[in-house]
Amino acid sequence: MPSLDRQLRSLYAYAFFTYPFACVPFLFLFFRQHGIGEAGYGEVVGAYYLAMFVAELPTGVLADRFGPQRMLVAGPLLLAIGFLTLLAWPTYPGFLLGEVLLGLGHAVLSGPPAAILYETLARHGQQHRYLAIESKLSALRLLGTGCAFLLGGALVRTSGDYTQAIVATAVGNVVATVLALRIHGGPARPSLRAQTFLAHAGTELRKKPVLWLLAYWIVLFALLRFPFHNYQPWLQSAGEQEPLLHDPLFVGLLFAAMNLGAAPMSALVPRLVERWGRRLLFWSMPLLLGASLAVMAWERGRAAAGNGSASLAWLGIAMFFVQQVPFGMHTALLQEFVNHRIGPTARTTLLSAVSLGARSVYAAVNVGLFSLQQHRGLAAAFWTAAILGSALACVVLWLRPRGLLRGAGPVA
Repeated sequence: MPSLDRQLRSLYAYAFFTYPFACVPFLFLFFRQHGIGEAGYGEVVGAYYLAMFVAELPTGVLADRFGPQRMLVAGPLLLAIGFLTLLAWPTYPGFLLGEVLLGLGHAVLSGPPAAILYETLARHGQQHRYLAIESKLSALRLLGTGCAFLLGGALVRTSGDYTQAIVATAVGNVVATVLALRIHGGPARPSLRAQTFLAHAGTELRKKPVLWLLAYWIVLFALLRFPFHNYQPWLQSAGEQEPLLHDPLFVGLLFAAMNLGAAPMSALVPRLVERWGRRLLFWSMPLLLGASLAVMAWERGRAAAGNGSASLAWLGIAMFFVQQVPFGMHTALLQEFVNHRIGPTARTTLLSAVSLGARSVYAAVNVGLFSLQQHRGLAAAFWTAAILGSALACVVLWLRPRGLLRGAGPVA
């Protein structure tokens, strides 16, 4: 078994290349170039989340039964194949298939990185360092994705199309696959009968803190993902007031800057927990997202009424960066919450179950909101997400088990 330092170095390198999404800022434009409107875009993205819904628990079970390291190898490979499918079959059915493969790849990766980190630290008696190390890994993932966004913007600007950015993304995924081979999977997994294994998983899932986190994560996930998938449509619309927003290099710089802004927030999570406590952080993440969506809705409403301006468009862009604060914080906080409350037998399965609930709900939410957006405009979709998301967040937080988010130490 490698030393802790060596294992962590391998995990750090893998984190940087986990999501090298050079083409993501331009996928909406790539789809639209091939005849896909906003409602079709919502359906294609919905297929991605539906695939994750179907695959989350099976891939989590496979990781728990056979070890998360194998999932770290398989995930990026599936992502590479998915992106290349978009390029090789640029039609509505091809986009559906490509997004399904991307959903499978993300499902494979939803729990294993966190599980393998926690188990690595636990084997060395240092699980109390989980939040600090996971925060660094989250920051590295954001940093790597930000650099990929910048590369994608440069490639689209110089080539005039989106092909090179998609190829660069697939190459980055292959690099992640190679790096995963250097990560040690730990000791052999216990060979439990399927009935015993599922009983363990069911017991863990019925714990009140885990059930509450599932409800919270569903709301937070929707508030995080809707603006992310809408950045490019929003930029295309706001480009009528500020033409710079149509420049591919600027778009790549903007997406890179957002990720680079989120990375320090991830690294700061342990200090924020120590300074402010978990209760304030859990309340602030969804409410900050809801407020930023309301500002974006107000700005697009004024533009639709003929009262838009370049300065108001930049106000909307400022909300992109506000949204990076909870985006940078949420992964480490939520995974620490789960990892310290469940046993090792079904850890990846439980992380996948929480992810499954959020993504299954958001698949329908995404289709509905983008259909509303095509028929009623950006402002209506953003107002709907802001109001309903904020209201549901308040209800879920108010109903949390008593004393659940107290404390600011290394374990919630």
